[in-house]
Amino acid sequence: MKIAIIGTGNMGSAIAASLSDTQYQVICTVSSEATLHRIREELPYTTVTTDNSQAVTDADIVILAVKPRIAQSVLAEIKAHIRPGTTVLSIIAGLTVATLATALDAASRNLSILRVIPNTAIRYRQSVTFIAPGNGVGNDAIKTTVDIFSLSGAAFVIDESQMSACTALASCGIAYFLRFIRAAAQGAVELGLKPDFATRVAALTAAGAASLLAGGAHPEAEIDKVTTPGGLTIKGLNALEDHGFTSAVIAALRASV
Repeated sequence: MKIAIIGTGNMGSAIAASLSDTQYQVICTVSSEATLHRIREELPYTTVTTDNSQAVTDADIVILAVKPRIAQSVLAEIKAHIRPGTTVLSIIAGLTVATLATALDAASRNLSILRVIPNTAIRYRQSVTFIAPGNGVGNDAIKTTVDIFSLSGAAFVIDESQMSACTALASCGIAYFLRFIRAAAQGAVELGLKPDFATRVAALTAAGAASLLAGGAHPEAEIDKVTTPGGLTIKGLNALEDHGFTSAVIAALRASV
């Protein structure tokens, strides 16, 4: 199965990297000769070209990973070269399935259009990816898309109406969790720890906290296990709420949609 990745920036190259040692034949496109040579060194198992139209010809799956500002021109460039029956996956922020379907004449050419939003942890194969199929997309196309992005972490099929909320939680949310880790490290530095050590410990603690929920436990159930009556943890939790912690997190998510 041939996959064409149009635009091999951070996301595109991470997706290509996740497809190494798989049954997929991958061709990537870049915008300059300089980038072409770099990507060939980084991803030696892929074919790299500057020709978007050439890349999509005979591709079974086309992954659109270009910047939103050039999306329309790229769609116009490749439209006539995408063969009927192709599955088109878009990770272009803000571009709806309906817009893609119209731009590519999906209905008349039997194209399966799906919108896909990973997050930046994809570079370490720890992404949370959301997949929103367009109308009429078959189960085979959905399953193939899930299989591809499961190579890079967890993949969930959702309705497109949920994409904004999911993006706020898992894409913007990366920054929010990082900000908490940074704040925790700053507090530990004030208490006498060295910055690098404090940051590492805070990150490991965050990963450990996440692992406690892997089996489906509720966060509050795990919190109750470490909040002894009159103990230090409950005092810290109450201090967080006194300063509006939960309200601030909810406000951040609301602001991100």
